[in-house]
Amino acid sequence: MVVGPFVISFYLFALTISLVSGVLLFMMTSPFSKSETRKALSGISDLFVWLLIFIWVGKVLLKWEAFWKDPISILIYPSNHQALYIGLLLTLFLSLWRYGYRKGAQVIGKSFVLIVNYALFVYSFMAIIWTSSGMVYLGELVLAGVLVIWQVVSLTAGSPQSWWYGMFGAIIAGKFMLTLILGETFLFHYKVDLWVWIFMSIIFVSLLYIKKVRT
Repeated sequence: MVVGPFVISFYLFALTISLVSGVLLFMMTSPFSKSETRKALSGISDLFVWLLIFIWVGKVLLKWEAFWKDPISILIYPSNHQALYIGLLLTLFLSLWRYGYRKGAQVIGKSFVLIVNYALFVYSFMAIIWTSSGMVYLGELVLAGVLVIWQVVSLTAGSPQSWWYGMFGAIIAGKFMLTLILGETFLFHYKVDLWVWIFMSIIFVSLLYIKKVRT
């Protein structure tokens, strides 16, 4: 994609537009007070910066020998899905350490899911128009659309815990089915392996079992 004198990757352009759109849509539909919304956006932007840093760390770990020979090329080289896994895992550990069960943690977590779902819908729509991966991103668009409708309807849900379980289960089930039907699924432009959704399914079932035992 050419913008003036610059050549910009479509994926970077679409990712930027979709994330900005996700934030704007969240601000328009936020179920939280203005102060809570501002705090949530501040916390999410902070975690996003750390995610980018941890993805770079992942690239270095995956290409350790090449990094010592030419560190600049590794840092500017596009990251793959394995680097994303490392980045997400380290960001999850950081968020648990920083927020845990503190006041406001649920607001930040719920806000993050809302923004990502909005952004994925916009990204999938743009990908259908500008790429040749029509069927794959059509499936992603349908799933993202269902999740967006669900979250808009349930934004003021009385039970935050039920909302988490419902959305978590819907995302995992939807992505798992898309992988089985279309052979692949994505998180923006990152391909996500089937084993990730199987692993997430195990975690989800375990959480449901623990919840049932405790009640």
